[in-house]
Amino acid sequence: MKKLLYIFIFCSVELFAQQLPQYTQFIFNKTGYNPAAGGTSLLSPTEIIFGARTQWIGVNNNPKVAFLNVHYTFIPQRAYKNWHSVGVYFDQDRNGAFIDNSLYACYAFHLLITKKTEMSVGVFAGAKQFYINSSILDRNDPAVASSARSFFAYPDVVPGIRINNKKFFADLSIWQVSILKQKGYFSSKQIGSPSQLPPHYIFSIGRKFKLPLENKLLVALNVRGNYKSIPNFEINVMNYWYKRFAYGLSVRGKNFICGIFQVRIINNLVMGFAYDMSINKMSKPALNSAEIMIGVSPVFGTTGERKSKSAVDDCSF
Repeated sequence: MKKLLYIFIFCSVELFAQQLPQYTQFIFNKTGYNPAAGGTSLLSPTEIIFGARTQWIGVNNNPKVAFLNVHYTFIPQRAYKNWHSVGVYFDQDRNGAFIDNSLYACYAFHLLITKKTEMSVGVFAGAKQFYINSSILDRNDPAVASSARSFFAYPDVVPGIRINNKKFFADLSIWQVSILKQKGYFSSKQIGSPSQLPPHYIFSIGRKFKLPLENKLLVALNVRGNYKSIPNFEINVMNYWYKRFAYGLSVRGKNFICGIFQVRIINNLVMGFAYDMSINKMSKPALNSAEIMIGVSPVFGTTGERKSKSAVDDCSF
């Protein structure tokens, strides 16, 4: 009973805070953080990325997240000042007995504000499914028996804005602006005790630098949080060598030190792996976390595509 009580207390706190899925390779999965980031590279109109992350390896029912991003950019046939992109984004966040599935349609509008700089605005619009796996809980417990097994909450709208050129990017997105409570749409269904979903922001900024011997260094900062919490900071430093390999480090607050390795297999087919070492109180029972991403993406830059004088590439290589 104590174990069950601990699970429900923990999950009630977690649902109240409702932390969004977080990835070490946030430059690779930039559209997952901001809908305005999709379609910023005109030299690679199609982007397909999927990935998964397992946290606290070795702990039963540990947090796991996964995502799939499919995006297409409508490239103008002639000289242009603006263009559009559309896509679909899905992610799943599993935390113990609780599962959060999110499915979004994505649209972004891109506008040249200077000859080499673009501004983008985008939006995710979709729904969330909250689900509880009661098979790992005591079904005879009144709290479990009275809880809904699953329900949908919608519409879930996520606006975003991004400014970038070949050397710099900055973007901001706001999450949970239309779903403020963890309960069903037009119903009283909920899982566990009543909980709130305060709006969250995700802000990222980055700069790249040319180094000798075909090396390029990218330094990026990601900040996220809500008005009720202290912001979480993550610093990501990546070195891209000959547009073939990338390696780097990331520090996430006082919780993780991360190593990152990415390889360009062929054309724009890229694989990335991240290994996180816990430096908080979970470092002894659960030392590490692992993350993998595979996709067709211009994160290393593009090769072999037709280039035009008006082409604007985003802050990737």
